Amino acid sequence: MSTRTIIIFVIFIMITGIILVLRDYLMVSFQFQWLNFIYALFLAIIAAILINYFYKRYSAKSKMLQTTVTPPRSSQSQAKLILKEKHEFIIKEYERIFGRENFIGVLMADDLLFIGKEHFKISKKDDGFYIQDLETKNGTQVNSKDIKGLSSVKLHNGDNILVADVLNIRYIEKIV
Repeated sequence: MSTRTIIIFVIFIMITGIILVLRDYLMVSFQFQWLNFIYALFLAIIAAILINYFYKRYSAKSKMLQTTVTPPRSSQSQAKLILKEKHEFIIKEYERIFGRENFIGVLMADDLLFIGKEHFKISKKDDGFYIQDLETKNGTQVNSKDIKGLSSVKLHNGDNILVADVLNIRYIEKIV
């Protein structure tokens, strides 16, 4: 049992004892009209403490809290994807997935349909950034080489990424 649980239990016992000892005095003092209110308030406090205890003890833990890992900071490199019309994405995360929603406003609506909902992923590893096509119908190319079906391909500063034959992206990497 944790210290917090023991403290809550001791407080509960003390309040119960005080109310039982002073019951006769409370009955005379409030002349029965407030006694029901005090008992109801006391029971509500007890119920709240018990609900809080059981909720924290038996509720499912967040998947995010269970699986989140902070990778070591080995290199301070930063990647940037430069699109046409001065649109750009700075990649600070260790993994980022790009899909059609990321390119709204950059491409015409008809061209967006060629890009998958989750089209490609860029991951940061110890030795740099890698790109992977996510098994899309129209594929992804890096420097005119199709990467569809490959696990991941290392990106180099100045690489050209062609997404679904409709979007050209220039990859820039700099060390911060």
